Amino acid sequence: MDDYGNALMWVTQNENVFEVEEILTNILLRLPVKSLLICKSVSKYWRSIISRPSFVESHLIQSQHNPTYVFYPYDPWHHNLYLLRKTDGEMTESLPGCDGIYFKGIICSFNGLICCVNYCNAFLHDIRICNPATGEVLLLPQSRELEHPGEVGVAFGPGINEYKVFQFYGGTQHYGCEVYSSITGSWKSIGRVAHTPYSSFSSNHVCINGIVYWFTRSEEGSGSILVVNREEIFSTIRLPKEKILRPYLINLEGCLCLVVDNGLEEYRFDIWALQDSKESLWTKKWRLGENSTGNMMVKK
Repeated sequence: MDDYGNALMWVTQNENVFEVEEILTNILLRLPVKSLLICKSVSKYWRSIISRPSFVESHLIQSQHNPTYVFYPYDPWHHNLYLLRKTDGEMTESLPGCDGIYFKGIICSFNGLICCVNYCNAFLHDIRICNPATGEVLLLPQSRELEHPGEVGVAFGPGINEYKVFQFYGGTQHYGCEVYSSITGSWKSIGRVAHTPYSSFSSNHVCINGIVYWFTRSEEGSGSILVVNREEIFSTIRLPKEKILRPYLINLEGCLCLVVDNGLEEYRFDIWALQDSKESLWTKKWRLGENSTGNMMVKK
């Protein structure tokens, strides 16, 4: 029996209720989700502790500091470039509730959940929120706006059940947006919008502190980033004036950053950090490269 098992045995034999609950909670917080599901069936008391919103919140925060997996779509018929460094190897595992779906697009992962899209045809797709740990899947209700459904993005907050899914739609001239709220469980139309995500770019979107960022078309040479917050307010940020090739948006320690391919051989990737969103002020922070032995090189 491991240390956690011995501790759980001691807890169950202790008669001090308050001491037991504090110690038991501390032990349970260290267990993975699959083990917690088993612990739920031990007793009603254990189940009540694990089901508390405060426990779920604490477990989520703790697990974010020690991530277990990196998720990416697996397709044996296509070759893609992934910047992943192996530690204990890799594995493939089907998403729950997605059997029989020919093509799955992972939109993003957030708070232990995965948002993925099944593209049924050019005019219809369904959106699912999957929990890989529990096997639970939420199929979002079908959108009322079926005219050319476009890009999808998720704005999420600190709470595991608090998120909004934005979906753009429209033709060649007029675009609109609707939003699904996890609180109401339904879609709401925002109406026409001046800017929409530009799907031809490499990365989809990134969410930082409840704000979603996409690349968008712009009449300016450098291009722009579309910004939407959880209050459904839209704005834009101009990209750096330098030439941008194959850009990616990333969240780096809570800061919106832009990774671009500069075409150089030694230090091939530049990382720009957003300093001021109102003034569209960017700073080139690092250059990344790889030496002859395969080790990463960083240059400030």
